[in-house]
Amino acid sequence: MGDRVDRIIEEWGERRPDLDFSPLQVVARVLRAAHHIQTRLDGIAAAYGLSHTGDLDVLSDLDRAGPPYERTPSELASALLVTTGGMTVRLNRLQGAGLIERRPNPSDSRGVLVRLTSTGKALAEDALATLLQIQATDIRGLEPSARSDLAGLLRALLVGLGDTPAFQPAIAVTRE
Repeated sequence: MGDRVDRIIEEWGERRPDLDFSPLQVVARVLRAAHHIQTRLDGIAAAYGLSHTGDLDVLSDLDRAGPPYERTPSELASALLVTTGGMTVRLNRLQGAGLIERRPNPSDSRGVLVRLTSTGKALAEDALATLLQIQATDIRGLEPSARSDLAGLLRALLVGLGDTPAFQPAIAVTRE
């Protein structure tokens, strides 16, 4: 039994037999899988009363930072692959909901730090357990070895696309 991508490839193969559609098989499946996963994530965010999955991403990233559960808006934007303007919109929503607070950054008089409130921390912790449970259900059709293989292949794809951590020197000058 095939999936929808098989049909697309078959139709293109009949229409344009001169072209190699093997790259399309990979990209189309990654995009379709991402769509299905994103739809589930949107449902989880809505169940928690959040208007956008990105809001849940911010809370999760702050929780992952560990005590004191804070980061700069720029760090959040970089980690979550959004513009600083897009991050500001998310932070405004979360602050309005009482899930985060902003405070002056003692290391940068022009900047702020974003910190989880106790309500935001509780929501982030509960949501993490829910997300992991849903994701385990989403990939239940894959054997553990296939999960590991897929994770490795996707990692190689992402590295090839340039999705690598930014350089962090061991020593840096602090500017005042």
